[in-house]
Amino acid sequence: MDKKLKQRVSYALGAFGHDIFYVTLSTYFMVFVTSAMFTGADKATAGRMIGIVTSLIVVIRLVEIIFDPIIGGIIDNTKTRFGKFKPWLVVGGLVSSILLVCIFTNFFGLAIHNTTLFIILFAIVYILLDSFYSFKDIAFWGHHTCPST
Repeated sequence: MDKKLKQRVSYALGAFGHDIFYVTLSTYFMVFVTSAMFTGADKATAGRMIGIVTSLIVVIRLVEIIFDPIIGGIIDNTKTRFGKFKPWLVVGGLVSSILLVCIFTNFFGLAIHNTTLFIILFAIVYILLDSFYSFKDIAFWGHHTCPST
């Protein structure tokens, strides 16, 4: 395989993985929250928890709007031997992938048995997930504009 074709295939596979992650987070997670996460809880508790979780997601995503330019500045000022984008792609990708798997659980039954602790833990994990995903996402799209760095 020649170098140019290999590079194109690499970018295509990277973009595919990036988009699969985003679709899983933005679409399938909401389906999971509304249909499966609170199975076993009574209907009133499940409805209240769905409302709280979706409200948390909306608030966290709105606050993220403020922090994305700051994250972009941090990435632009990164100076490593691997370039300014690759460390954020690797670290952001690994950490956000692990946290994505975590939010598809009910944290060992906490969603039903201890709702307050579940909400606190969910908020912390989702904030970390969103932050690391933002680092990866901004580095991913920045890397396409100047692939030599």
